[in-house]
Amino acid sequence: MKTLVYHGPGQISVEEQELPKAGPHEALIKVEAVGICGSELEGYLGHSSVRIPPLIMGHEFCGTIVEIFGQSGHKSKWSVGDKIVANPLISCGSCDRCTKGKHNLCRRRELIGVHRPGAFADYVAVPLSNLYPVPKEMNASLAALAEPLAVCIHAVKLGLQPFEDVLIFGAGAIGLLTVQAAMRMGAHRVLVVERQEARMHHAKALGADVVTPERLGNGANDCLPQGIDTIIDCVGVTATRNQALQLINSGGTIIMVGLGHEESPILMSRLVRQEVSIIGSYSYSNADFQQAVQLLAGGHIRMEPWTAARSLTEGPASFQHLVEGKSPFSKIILNP
Repeated sequence: MKTLVYHGPGQISVEEQELPKAGPHEALIKVEAVGICGSELEGYLGHSSVRIPPLIMGHEFCGTIVEIFGQSGHKSKWSVGDKIVANPLISCGSCDRCTKGKHNLCRRRELIGVHRPGAFADYVAVPLSNLYPVPKEMNASLAALAEPLAVCIHAVKLGLQPFEDVLIFGAGAIGLLTVQAAMRMGAHRVLVVERQEARMHHAKALGADVVTPERLGNGANDCLPQGIDTIIDCVGVTATRNQALQLINSGGTIIMVGLGHEESPILMSRLVRQEVSIIGSYSYSNADFQQAVQLLAGGHIRMEPWTAARSLTEGPASFQHLVEGKSPFSKIILNP
């Protein structure tokens, strides 16, 4: 099968490999669409300590079941030919985090495309318990947005109150999906902070107000006459973290989603004296993932004009265009 293999910083190539070996209670999936995630761009640049080359990345995907393993004598709800999306986060189910329902924080969690071969390939092996059905007629590229959309639903739930305004840093894929999730979940006004022209256009097309970070500044102005109580940072660099802390109202909440920088110095005196809450948001619950699938299947999420489809063999060039900022699209989805 064809695969896209990461070999180290700036090195990714198309290679032929054997089909992955699926274990008991797993399915072999023919990949139809797989998105390039921002975390994989960081991995491609060598900024991810958990992505160890050589590695087949890819954790945002949709495909079709071609074989089921370890189901003899057991009735399964799955059949060969079923169209699915997969939750790539594999939890143990038995640690103290899992027993509290926090499977995303499992102490022994593994991620498809990080700890085991991912979906930048013709085929990928996935535990049956991590599969979610989608309609056969559903666009596979749209369905592949389930994983990043679940990330955004989780983040919005952590901070946004219905009918409140929300400010979102970044109009990359996570930012734009957060815009749509926030609107579906009752946000009154969504203001996106972005400086790249194409991405600003995408956010406006989805119904958000848009402002550059320079125009927004560090305090209440005509963009935010009453300030803001909820900020979601989908960029995660020192500049956005500090600007968020300057902009947030006393008693407000900042949700940290983006991980552009591993570390950032912040003004702790403002955090303490203004009683600001900073909450980290990591991946999603099973309920978040199911809700993402439902929103996509229901036609409530738009993938135009901010996504583009490319072949798997165009993967190396797609990675390079994205990290260089040359792509006019916020998300590139590969179709093996």
